[in-house]
Amino acid sequence: MKNKKAKFSFLFNKFYNRLLNYALRIIKDKDASEDLVQETFIKLWEKIETIGIENPSIESYLIVILKNKIIDNHRKNKSRANHHELYRLFSNIEIKIDDDWELSQKIEIIYATLPPKTVEIFQLSRNKGLTYKEIAIHKDVSIKTVELHISKALGVFRQGLKDFL
Repeated sequence: MKNKKAKFSFLFNKFYNRLLNYALRIIKDKDASEDLVQETFIKLWEKIETIGIENPSIESYLIVILKNKIIDNHRKNKSRANHHELYRLFSNIEIKIDDDWELSQKIEIIYATLPPKTVEIFQLSRNKGLTYKEIAIHKDVSIKTVELHISKALGVFRQGLKDFL
């Protein structure tokens, strides 16, 4: 497919319902889900010329965009009551805490203890959905270095949040 509109139309028709169902399972609000899926496709439209539609990871790419849109929307709404629920849905870990403010504070404290480069690499992986290879290229470091930083961050989070999980 050569033109931008044809590529977009193909991908929209192929993935819209899957993405909408994904969003509905997480946020359980049809209007908000439709808005977030539309925003996902706007992001796709902006990048469509650089994406190969035959790429088998295109669905994963769209889900990562949608997941980030859901998280951004959640942060924007500052709905503390749903904070631990979203965390549980995305990570399949049950949180044993009544006050998610305490959890948020603990997470901020843990981030503050990590070296800035570790935080940056960890956030590129978890928040932006980049692969270790993509991070290594972006940061001009080896894949092993990326693995070490992420492993370090996960260990610190695991240790620091053991009372909450």
